[in-house]
Amino acid sequence: MATTKSHKSPLSGEFISEENTDEALTTVDKAAEKIVLRKLDWHILPLITLIYTLAFLDRANIGNGRLYGLEKDLGLKGNQFQTAVSVFFATYVACEVPSAIFLKKLRPARFISGIAILWGIIATFTGLVQNYESLLACRLLLGLAEGPLFPCLIIYLTFFYTRKELAVRFGYVVLGGALSGAIGGLLAYAIGYLDGRHGFRAWRWLLLIEGPPSVAIGGFGWFFLADSPESAWYLSLAQRELLVIRGRRDQHEASSPSANALHRSDILAAIKDWKIWAFSVLNFLADIQIFTYAYFLPTIIKAINPAWSTVYVQALTVPCYVWSAIAYFAVAYTSDKLQHRAVFGILACLVSVIGHIMLIAGNNVAAQYVGCFFIASGIYIVSGIAVVWMPSNLPRYGKRSTAVGMQLMIGTSAGIPAPYLYPTGDTPRYIMGHSVTIGLLALCAVINGVLWWSMVDTNKKRAAGKEDWKISGLTEEEIVGMGDSSPRIFDGLFLCGRRAGTESNFFEYDRHCTVVVKDAAAIPTHILPMRDQDFEIGCDVPLDDMEGLPDEKTEVGSKNVVTLPNCVASVL
Repeated sequence: MATTKSHKSPLSGEFISEENTDEALTTVDKAAEKIVLRKLDWHILPLITLIYTLAFLDRANIGNGRLYGLEKDLGLKGNQFQTAVSVFFATYVACEVPSAIFLKKLRPARFISGIAILWGIIATFTGLVQNYESLLACRLLLGLAEGPLFPCLIIYLTFFYTRKELAVRFGYVVLGGALSGAIGGLLAYAIGYLDGRHGFRAWRWLLLIEGPPSVAIGGFGWFFLADSPESAWYLSLAQRELLVIRGRRDQHEASSPSANALHRSDILAAIKDWKIWAFSVLNFLADIQIFTYAYFLPTIIKAINPAWSTVYVQALTVPCYVWSAIAYFAVAYTSDKLQHRAVFGILACLVSVIGHIMLIAGNNVAAQYVGCFFIASGIYIVSGIAVVWMPSNLPRYGKRSTAVGMQLMIGTSAGIPAPYLYPTGDTPRYIMGHSVTIGLLALCAVINGVLWWSMVDTNKKRAAGKEDWKISGLTEEEIVGMGDSSPRIFDGLFLCGRRAGTESNFFEYDRHCTVVVKDAAAIPTHILPMRDQDFEIGCDVPLDDMEGLPDEKTEVGSKNVVTLPNCVASVL
């Protein structure tokens, strides 16, 4: 039955009936949507990729500077270099959860751009430090400025893109990390020839040159980026309305004003959810490999063949990072296409393990260098897939933002112990560092598998109606407010959800998101559209029995098919 409720459009100010809103969820113009998506990609992705590239460059260039005499010039002894690397993360992780939770209360675009200006200034002045103590102070301040960036970028992307689009778009952020390694290696190679110019060692030139671009890009982003779909200046009013509709369609089970606001109960729900802790531990284990690779790849390559010059070693790091970006994008595209995550995370762990084994066991220079490429193949996939996977299944903003902050805070804290896995005395094979990383990656694969199994099991229970008791006696608004705990929300791909409202199990589910109708008469006629209206539902009953079903009926081959816009496909 059509409802007469209405709400005011946040853009045009007109009052829109809920009936029209529900209809809009299934009548979005696909061609118009592609145009809007293209505009978003051009106005968001290049800039945030560049911002993250510069952030990673400014934090990791200390690893390149090490080969140009930083330790000797500042009088560092023992593990003091490792401590200088590690201390950055003490302040970095402390900022991640608060910034993620309160981003929506700030002006996201201005906040992201502002911290870029701040860390660019700090990174530049790090090139002027004279001793160990001043280096530590600069690293602490740099961590404080960069800490909010990663969680804020992830949440910022969820403002504009749907869950099905996130992996590839997040890939551009990952690309920033990979590009920073490649660019850092190239810059270090070139800047090496400035050693001694105007009395400055090459490592000082490295820091002084790489800091100012962050200030410039932050200033540009201050005026260029939009805070939300509603304020996207580069879109027409109609296109902004379309974005709002897309967002409601994607998170239809949490599209109420309450679900999109920040509540204390959502924060507590995130803290109590074991899956969020599992994702957080998964990221911690995976990020240890990322940080050790970022800071010690030049050192590892130098150890493969000590006869190579420092400048040549810097150049050899570049292909590794380029390959890591190619590998992630290939997997991200495939993952979004198949709407599946877990298997790719597990395979990436195994590929990286092979690389570490090659570095431990190999006595051949070429084989060991190839091992660096094996590690690069999975380095961003293991962590990147998890970062996209978790928030995709959390429709309520408060729980999602808290979860992202927790996941990244715990994950990034891996930067504290990571530098100590490759002590100077372990050269050239660094057996301890590689062996520990192999063990951590094995745990990553296990956690991926456990999360996968858990979501499949939950989906099966919800598909069978075994959790419908949770919504018994609740109003529609209360059910919508349940977020991911609602039986209508299905974690993971290959199992589709039904709109609850009847005790009958009238659908069967297969691995390809096809829903076979068991009892057409039991399907309630008040089913409301949720999202992904293109799902086809195969019927094993005569076409004449499909009377009263919403949407169109078509004949596909020898099988009767009805298209119902009520499938929920989150990501496994």
